[in-house]
Amino acid sequence: MKLVLDTGVLMLILKGDPAVKEVVDALRRGAEAYTATTNMAELYYKTEEKLGRQVAITWFNRLIRLRNLTIISVDTKLALRAGELKAKYGKQLSLADAIIIALAEECGGRLLTTDSRLRVVKEVSVEVYGFSNQELGVKL
Repeated sequence: MKLVLDTGVLMLILKGDPAVKEVVDALRRGAEAYTATTNMAELYYKTEEKLGRQVAITWFNRLIRLRNLTIISVDTKLALRAGELKAKYGKQLSLADAIIIALAEECGGRLLTTDSRLRVVKEVSVEVYGFSNQELGVKL
């Protein structure tokens, strides 16, 4: 199973939110997971805004050390496909959304996100997770 993790899902995982317990379990069982460098940048700045610099650094470093999370840099092929998706969907997608969708398409993975607007995308399978306001107590 290949999972492509959008920024919101990465944050839920790091918070230990029960909404993503099955995702955490799949990762522990060795599921292949992917995210893009743009999502890592987004995770960092959003975390620093909400929780401070130290938490942002800690969370960023925790993710880069995960064995089965591959962080993909945007190359020209991925950039072109993201541009095509952004042109097709216009204001419905941010550029970061277009990049993570292009990544899911390229690696044949299921996109996991907290952004329900991404349900409009037909090119990949999209699974939307919500925030639960609880903590699982088990964090990656």
